[in-house]
Order: sequence, then structure tokens, then C-alpha cells
Amino acid sequence: MATPQETIKTLFAFISAQGQSDYLGERISQLQHSLQCAYLAHTDPSYGSDSEIVLAALLHDVGRFIPDAKDMPAMIAPDGAYIGRASHEVLGERYLRQLGFSERVCQLVGAHVLAKRVLVSTVGEYYDGLSETSKRTLRFQGGFFTEEQVRDARNDPWLDAKLAVRRWDDRAKDPEMEVPGLDAYEDMAVRCLIDSRTRVVVVDRLYALPVKPVLIIVVSETLFEQAAQDGMLSDMKDSWIVEKYLHTKNGNRRPVEEEVLDQLSRRGVQVVQMSADSDTLSLPSTDTAGRSRFVLEDGLSMLQKDATFVHLSLAALQYTAFRGMLDTLKDLTRDTVVTITAISNEGCTEETVFDAVFQRASSV
Repeated sequence: MATPQETIKTLFAFISAQGQSDYLGERISQLQHSLQCAYLAHTDPSYGSDSEIVLAALLHDVGRFIPDAKDMPAMIAPDGAYIGRASHEVLGERYLRQLGFSERVCQLVGAHVLAKRVLVSTVGEYYDGLSETSKRTLRFQGGFFTEEQVRDARNDPWLDAKLAVRRWDDRAKDPEMEVPGLDAYEDMAVRCLIDSRTRVVVVDRLYALPVKPVLIIVVSETLFEQAAQDGMLSDMKDSWIVEKYLHTKNGNRRPVEEEVLDQLSRRGVQVVQMSADSDTLSLPSTDTAGRSRFVLEDGLSMLQKDATFVHLSLAALQYTAFRGMLDTLKDLTRDTVVTITAISNEGCTEETVFDAVFQRASSV
């Protein structure tokens, strides 16, 4: 992976090249639009001191002009006018995540179309204030949200910031506005990237990367509760995390587990994720005991070698096998943060199993 400085120079070169490119029929260039959006973020009294939000405002349209953008389908209005690239926000989010930017920056970039759909669905006058081009693209972007989609969006702790980026996006189309150049944001972007490559976000909470190996084993809620009632869990090592966590809703974002493990992988952590329910296992789906045994043995084997973050889902693990698993874990030779947990679907909570793990495994 390129250094943060090299990465930002390449990225900013893509942005700078947009100095003469048309911005979707508006009276400014794509570069001017990006710089105006960043300036509006930087001068906002609520968000101006937040470097990640300012950076996301600057990069919100990056999916329009990176090299892969040419492969995205064009949006063509009924009158034949070109009004942008479909799903450019998704492409931009994925691209920035590959470079190692924080999950927050990536999702703010990836959500400015989602935010537009939330606003047109919840703020009566918002649609009327959109430019004609923006109204035309709305149809290609999915249109108005349903009430259920709005409720899901409101579960996202970053929603207010996402809506703010959208409003700056709408305003950043002024041919008379004078703003700082791209170089004014270069040092800030480098600092953000350096920081994000050594951190991981859980929902909206920031942790340092783990300095100890981690093993998370997720069993069924029924098995976990039975083992607790029988006193089996009271015999665990004091250093182990043995607790049930409620399912955490994450708005329209990806599941917490998927977000966290993806961030770790992109930051160079050797992640192993295995599930006894996976279609990739060669054992028959009816052999639940064999599948659970295979995943557990394989996961522990990789932990003893070079894996540093192992996440095993054993929803079908049986009581007897669970008892044997606990005996096996006590013989681990690596100094590992061991977590035995179950995820309940009843309600939601602030803390996740990953919060507990990173608090134990990271030097914050």
C-alpha cells in the first residue's frame, strides 16, 4: 500500500484534473464544486473543526472522476442530456475504503445520495429547492424513501453529518463564490489517512488496532443461556470476555460485524472469519456437529499460527461440544483475548462485542 502522502497526491491529482470539467450542467466545474463543498463544511459553526467531515465534503463526488468511473453506467435524461454516473457515491465509498480512509469518511461520501432521498422525503420544501439537474437525477437514484426506510436511516448515529454534507452539496454551485484551493486541504487529508490506518470504528466509536490476538466465538443464545444456568461459564479464565450482547441496529449501514472485520483486513490485520453455516464448507449441511467441529479446529489452528483476529460463528454448536471447546481453549498457548458470546435479536444496545474486545485488546 502506498504511503499516506503518496495516496493523497494521487487522489488530489484526480480532483485537480477536474478544473475544466463540467459539473452536470451547472455553471461551475467539478473542481469548483468540490472546493466549494469543502469550504462550506470548513466554515460551518457545528462541523468546521471536524477534519473528517470537511474531508468527506471535499471528496463526496470522488466516484465521478476516479479511473473506474468510466465503467459506471451513465444517467441519461429523457431529453438525451447527460446527468451523471449511476451509483458514483457507492464507487467513491468503496474506493476510499480501499485506500484506508476511516469508515466515517467513507460512509459520509457514500451516503450523499441517501441523504438527498431522506431530505426530499422528510422536509417538505427541500425538493422545491433542488436544482433542475438534481431533481432529474433523483429518479435515477431511487426517488423518495418510504416511511420504513426513513425510520431505518434515523438509526444511524452519523445521519446528521450525512445530511449536512448533502446540504453543502446542494449549495456548492455558486459561480461567484471564492474559496481556497485544493492545496489548503492536503495536510489535513494526510493526517486523516495516517490516523485512520491505525484505528477502527465500531458504530461511531474509535479504537486503536488490537495489539493482542483476538478470538471471538459466537454461539446460539439458547446454548449460551443453558451453559450460564448450569454454571459452566463461571469456570472461565478471569481474562476471558463471557457475555451476551444485544443486536445493534446500524441504520442503513452494513452490519457492525461486516464493517469492523472489513476495516481490520484493510489495515493489515490477519483476519479469519468462518461460519458453520457457510455454503463454502464441503461437509453436508445436515452435519451440523461436523461443521461446527471443523470451523472450530480450523479457526484455532490459524490462530496458533499467524492469524491475529479470528471470528467464528457456531450457531449450531451442541452442549457437549461446547463443554469440550471450553477445555480446548484453556490450552491456548498464545496470549489471546478470548471472547465467548451470543447475539440476541431482542432490542438494541450501545455496546457491541467489538467494543468489549477492543477495550481489552487495544492500547488506546
